[in-house]
Amino acid sequence: MPELMVQIDDQTVPLTNCVWITWAPCGCPCGALTAAYGDTAHATESQALAEIWPTKRERTKYTRQGYRVELMGWDRYRADVDLAAKCPHEATA
Repeated sequence: MPELMVQIDDQTVPLTNCVWITWAPCGCPCGALTAAYGDTAHATESQALAEIWPTKRERTKYTRQGYRVELMGWDRYRADVDLAAKCPHEATA
């Protein structure tokens, strides 16, 4: 089976070197999904959304609230996304 390739920022990269980042409405990253592993691939935004939110109802709910996904390479993910950081937009108790 040939390796799936994608175009990101004018570069062609293997899908196995990519990750889908979920962005909250506030603009903070809140989740990550490996784009391809083994025989599993999430090559399109629709495929990624269906993996993150399995039901159409969930996908509709969260996308209407402003959640979105973005495909990026692992290098950018490591450099620009810190899922360990607490969202500064969360209400404090």
